[in-house]
Amino acid sequence: MTMKTFPLVALLCLLAAVRPAAARPGEDSLLVRYRRMALDCDDDLRAAAKRIEASAELERAARAERIPTLSAGGDFRYTGNPLKYAAELPGVGPLTLEGQNWKYGASATLVQPLYTGGRITGAIRMAESETRMSEARRELLRTEVCYRVDLQYWTTVARRERMSVAEDYLRAVADLERVVRERVEAGLCDRQELLTVEVKLNEARYRLLQVRSDFETGRMALNALIGSPLDAETPVGATLPEVGPGASGLSAAALHPEVRLAQERIVWERGNLQYGDARYKPQLGLGANAGYYAPGYDFRPDLSPNWTLYAQLSVPIFQGGKRRRERSAAEYRIGMAADALHRVETDLDLETRTARTALDEAQERVALAASSLEKAVENERRATEKYVEGAISISEVIDAQLYRQTAQENLVSAKEAARLHFAGLLKATDGYRFR
Repeated sequence: MTMKTFPLVALLCLLAAVRPAAARPGEDSLLVRYRRMALDCDDDLRAAAKRIEASAELERAARAERIPTLSAGGDFRYTGNPLKYAAELPGVGPLTLEGQNWKYGASATLVQPLYTGGRITGAIRMAESETRMSEARRELLRTEVCYRVDLQYWTTVARRERMSVAEDYLRAVADLERVVRERVEAGLCDRQELLTVEVKLNEARYRLLQVRSDFETGRMALNALIGSPLDAETPVGATLPEVGPGASGLSAAALHPEVRLAQERIVWERGNLQYGDARYKPQLGLGANAGYYAPGYDFRPDLSPNWTLYAQLSVPIFQGGKRRRERSAAEYRIGMAADALHRVETDLDLETRTARTALDEAQERVALAASSLEKAVENERRATEKYVEGAISISEVIDAQLYRQTAQENLVSAKEAARLHFAGLLKATDGYRFR
């Protein structure tokens, strides 16, 4: 093999190797691992878990209102002028009764509410609803974290594949430059052709530096999401895998966390209505009090035991229309929550349909870009052969290389768009929760 034909053979072998690459089998496992890492290190998710625990504690506190309450107390008093009674009784003579200056005692009181007008039930409903809303918010946060990781991961993989495209283009231009240089040295073409190729070679090097910088910044952003050091060389896939056929038919979850959150807001507002309205209803409770007091019963001067059983009833009579206005305001808030639920359902349906349509269109673009790439590779190969034969000019070979590079980048962009739209579909259908 002569030195003149060696660069041509190398160039043709490089062109034959340029094909749409298949996805590595480890890419999905990398993405799953990075999702878990991001979920483990996200501060908002940790705060959401604490918020759930706090809501659960408030729910237990609301249920404790049904249990009897026990309290204890005591007092100590000194009266400067105690009670005094003097009378003249027939046949007995003068009678004088005088209280003591010192009064003290200690007692315990047990109270059991019997009827509170729905105050306790309303408080429990509100607390239960708050707990479920906290759980729904955590699910939304988990979905959002996974979605952000997916976007950043596939963007980084796309930048790495663009870097590979730039490296392929640089090698192709470098091989072409060697061919042209040998032709110039042999006197087969003008030096202007060599200068033209050298300019393209510098442009290819500039493009490679640019996409390499984009890849490094994208990987740093991914490291920030998953809690790794920013300068860590986190592995990512070499190429973007195509989204499988029928991916747009992904079924939606039975009850999206956003819908659950909006529904629970209605439940909470109804519990708030019940809780507020209970203040204007009768309140009935039983109580028992027992203790030691001095002076005691039967005018005993020392500490003496005593006890009391009682029932307490409170009935609001007139509040100046306050109850009616507060109830009306609460009903308006329930209506607002119902409107918010309808808006959430509409927005989710729109988001899902938009993601399905965008994914279908992106998959069509992938198929077109792959077909264009095959034709561009064949066109570049034929142009190179004709140039060596002297049938065409160098500008046509350069154009063919640019067509192939553009077709490769279009394929990467199409696959990236398909992956990002599929991530959006997962988010809209609550698909991350089942992964």
